[in-house]
Amino acid sequence: MTRLTVRDTERAVVRIDGRVVTVLAAGRHRLPRAGRLRTAGRREVRLVDVRQRVLLVAGQELTSADVPGVRVTVGLRLRVVDPVAHLDVTADPTEHVRLAVQVALRDVVARRTLDALTAQRAEVAAELAAALAPPAAEVGVEVVDVDLRDVSPPGEVRRALLGLVTARTEGLAALERARGETAALRALANGARVLADHPGLLQLRTAQVVGEAGGTVVLRGPDDR
Repeated sequence: MTRLTVRDTERAVVRIDGRVVTVLAAGRHRLPRAGRLRTAGRREVRLVDVRQRVLLVAGQELTSADVPGVRVTVGLRLRVVDPVAHLDVTADPTEHVRLAVQVALRDVVARRTLDALTAQRAEVAAELAAALAPPAAEVGVEVVDVDLRDVSPPGEVRRALLGLVTARTEGLAALERARGETAALRALANGARVLADHPGLLQLRTAQVVGEAGGTVVLRGPDDR
């Protein structure tokens, strides 16, 4: 008898003469010799890692509903739920899922404007997850999570957006300067009216300024000659 220990993070696919006879979960197992089985032949055991893994599909250049050349990066967390399908359906299950991501992402992006892609990241991720579930299941994989990590417009659009933001910021700054100047002029006008109504205040203010500067001022009353 042959003993086999399968870790918590693994599943063991056991074959006799190329046919799957069992899939072993975590634990210590006894494997009978192939020669003692009714289907005597060559035994093969393959371990499949069932831990979550990350698949990054980066820099896909796609066309949105209003802007061509949008670069999108998507991250996925995957785990194997059917070890046999994961081993048998395709020689490279990861590339199978990657291709499905590229196709689904192209369709999802094409239906949205650039602004919508940026503002609706959660909705886009949920739509991608639903679209990827069937092709991922074909190779024994479950899509645990989808994250729309980056949406980058082409250089020309980025420069235009930067120019728009700069112009908007400069306009706000100019508006604030104009408001400040208006407030200052209004204060001066109010001060002029007060001085016109009370001439004595002008003399007092003049004396105060001259005194602060270290000079001398002589004030005359209305009856002084």
